[in-house]
Amino acid sequence: MCRIFSLAGLALLVALPIHAQTTASGSIHGTARDQDGAVLPGVSVSAKSDSVPGRFAATTDGAGQYHLDDLPPGDYTIAAELSGFARFERTAIRVQTGLNVTVDIPMKLGSVEETVEVRQDTPLLETGTGAQSINVSGELLRGIPLTEKREWFGALALAPGVVISDFLTSKLIYVHGADPSGTVIQMDGADVTSANHDGVSYLNLNADTVRDLQIQTSGVDASAPLGIGGVINIATASGTNRLSGAATAFFQPRSWNGSNTPGGTSSTVDQKQFDGSTGGPLLKDHVWGFGSYRYIDITSGLSRTPAQLTTFRALDPGYQPLDAGNKANIWFGKLTAQASAAHQISGFYQRDVNPSDVVSPTLANSFKQASGGVASSVRLSSVWSDRLTTRLNASYNSKHRETFDPNIPGPLMRVDNTVTLSGGRLVGSSILGSIGAPAVSLPVQPNWMATLSADATLYAHQGGGTHELQGGLYVQPRVQGSDTHYINGGFTLEEDVLRIPGDVNSGFIPFHRQILDGTSLTTYKQKTNDYAAYVQDAWRPMPRLTINGGVRVDHIDTRDLLFNVTSQRSTEVGPRLGANYALTADARNVARAHWVLVHDQPGIITTVGSPSLGIRDLYDLNLDGTFETTFVTPPTAGIIANRSNDPDLHQPSVREWGVGYSRQLSGGMAANVDVVHRAFVDRPDLIETNGLYNGDVFAGYKNPAFNEIYVATNNRWNTPVYSSADVSITKRTARVEAVASYVRQWRHMDGTWQPNDPASFIQPDAFANDKGIGSSTGTAAATSDANSLSGTQMTQPVTGSGQWQDHTVRTGLTYVGPWALILSGSYTFQSGTWGGPIVSQLSKSDPAFGPPTVTLSNGRVVSNPLATLVRFAYANRGDGQLHTPALNALNLRAGRRFELGRAKADASLDVFNVTNNGADQGFNVGSNQTYNPQYGTTTFRQLPRSAQVVLRITF
Repeated sequence: MCRIFSLAGLALLVALPIHAQTTASGSIHGTARDQDGAVLPGVSVSAKSDSVPGRFAATTDGAGQYHLDDLPPGDYTIAAELSGFARFERTAIRVQTGLNVTVDIPMKLGSVEETVEVRQDTPLLETGTGAQSINVSGELLRGIPLTEKREWFGALALAPGVVISDFLTSKLIYVHGADPSGTVIQMDGADVTSANHDGVSYLNLNADTVRDLQIQTSGVDASAPLGIGGVINIATASGTNRLSGAATAFFQPRSWNGSNTPGGTSSTVDQKQFDGSTGGPLLKDHVWGFGSYRYIDITSGLSRTPAQLTTFRALDPGYQPLDAGNKANIWFGKLTAQASAAHQISGFYQRDVNPSDVVSPTLANSFKQASGGVASSVRLSSVWSDRLTTRLNASYNSKHRETFDPNIPGPLMRVDNTVTLSGGRLVGSSILGSIGAPAVSLPVQPNWMATLSADATLYAHQGGGTHELQGGLYVQPRVQGSDTHYINGGFTLEEDVLRIPGDVNSGFIPFHRQILDGTSLTTYKQKTNDYAAYVQDAWRPMPRLTINGGVRVDHIDTRDLLFNVTSQRSTEVGPRLGANYALTADARNVARAHWVLVHDQPGIITTVGSPSLGIRDLYDLNLDGTFETTFVTPPTAGIIANRSNDPDLHQPSVREWGVGYSRQLSGGMAANVDVVHRAFVDRPDLIETNGLYNGDVFAGYKNPAFNEIYVATNNRWNTPVYSSADVSITKRTARVEAVASYVRQWRHMDGTWQPNDPASFIQPDAFANDKGIGSSTGTAAATSDANSLSGTQMTQPVTGSGQWQDHTVRTGLTYVGPWALILSGSYTFQSGTWGGPIVSQLSKSDPAFGPPTVTLSNGRVVSNPLATLVRFAYANRGDGQLHTPALNALNLRAGRRFELGRAKADASLDVFNVTNNGADQGFNVGSNQTYNPQYGTTTFRQLPRSAQVVLRITF
């Protein structure tokens, strides 16, 4: 580690900002020349914007080059002055988050009192990296009806390579095949991702808070925090010398929701929401403030089929369909101070604790969870010379989830249609629904994360080329865990079966009860430290060509706080290589390519033990009312519990390459074509090591005090592989802003079964799969891969394989027309989620793999994991898979703008899902089991047609 930081420290002494992704800013650079084409050193260049506080300045160096870095998004006027030359001025240059554009300055002989004004299209193409990204401005986010609830992450619905799935009342975001946990969210350069990697819904913002947003979907550079799902950079609004503000009200009563579930209930949004923001000078030209507030009062109805309603009304006579209530207050405040001409300080504070009821079409009752927390940051940006700049950033967030006791007596009662005998236990098939308590446990996450980073950048010349060298140090401690309270005194679960299969009115009887020997437990708690250093260079050997090379080195140290031992200590080396070449001298045709090795976020759950309470599973095998069979699972509370860690355990990563071409067209339009290939390697996994096998026969456990014992290690046996072809078009003018994209995706699982996977004994040749291939992240927290023949491994509602969509189309457009008419809309097409492997069931277990139960040397009776009745129905896991219907969603807005002196008032009517499509986006549990009445059934229907009034005033 000392060597790592010594090298990074040296890099800081000899380096300055290349266009880093650790900020939410952009840059402008170029060359000043005279009328004969000779370079001009010593030219004073400045940038000023009415929407950005402060003034930015640079001086051209000996090669006539200038660099305006760390520019907040906005429309800038560039001015250049040099004695003996007329003043140069170019207006309306739009700077976007993370975008590096070239603006050359032609100087003409004359007096400084003369001004040469130039008006040209703003450069739109990235000229500094080989990465793939797309920008969505705050105006576009607010101007298009993207989501009924107006979340900031609705902007991701416009990004190519992104798949969005509705899950209950929240959304899951997948970027180029990565699970939602792989996405990094930065706000003004501060990492505001939850320590537990819980996705975009843990950050809530008033939409006016977003000035600009960039989604970098591939080719992230070495300065970006670890994460394999892309990097989202949010640039927040700032106060300026001009007092400004906005107030927006959203109204959508329940009666304005249609229905797309005949005979059942449809998803609905009953909304009263208010956004307010203001910004201005606290000390003119020196200190500026901005603040925003959102009030949420939303009731969300859930889609339920007629069969689900009939079932619950039979199982629970008092059943009433429940809605999800959500009331919250969201706050954001930001200060920006120009300490001197060379130093600017900015910081923000954000709070978004967001409680909501959790409802499900398979639960009769609901419980409440709160997600969110506090995020804060402070940043110091300094310009030491025309060659050297530095940036220091410190941030903290406590984004987490807390679950509250619903105070419903009794256990969770899960009712099945039928049962089968497998491994000496009765196993329910076709879950009809759950009554009683809505959850068996109530976890609370004690999560927090802090980040301290320092970056420096140096511009240097060598021969005829230039270098933009950057180096940085990065320290990030995070704590994550789960404090769990179990309901009903430890009697948490009862499984029941219908007296007459298929007849929900016949009543039900219990066949399985699970009783814990306690009521609370900290199931895991760990602290992870990420100590990182990076260096990278943007080398321009010629004006049109930029070659990026860099490396990020992260030392990951994870301490299991329950057992006070180190569970992971690894050093990850992530090289980056990219190229960007302007095919024409005006940089309006650009080719790019990249190859990167990017590691996943630190803090994968790598506990060395798996603490659990003792469990008694009671079974009534003949359904006569007597629970005559008991399986005892001993408690685990020590390091030798049921898990250990591979000493070589390290971060998973994605190996990625991509090529692309961009062309800037007239009228503020740009077109992009990209090909991306990704392999998700070394995913964390749990490999069972205590099983004893004689060939293909299960013979018990080596250590009879335990059942399965797992080793947390990296999956070296199989790898998800993703490829895509992306086409996108963007347009931005004073009247029109639009984004459109199409993505074609391919994927497959490369490799073989994990060791001791039951399928490796029973159906070893069925591994291949190119449809719904499950999680691309893996887990070292749960044994979800331990029994791939369970029939539900990759068929979970939405989350099992929601990212695997063959075709995706996204469009969004907003237009301000004559008579101040406002017209906008968005359209989304997703071809449907694959449902996972199709499985069938034997009438009895195959004795070739051992008896249903085995008696251990200590007298305990355990189930044989190879006695499962489940089999893949086809030659391999990919054949015969089902998929959900294609999702089509068309949203439209019509409104008018009114001028009220300095103020503007917009009144609009938004209509969502205009065609009232009713596509389900996920599968019911058991829907891939041919023997299950739920076979082929889907759930989580898209919201029906609805209308919403939007009233907005800006000044």
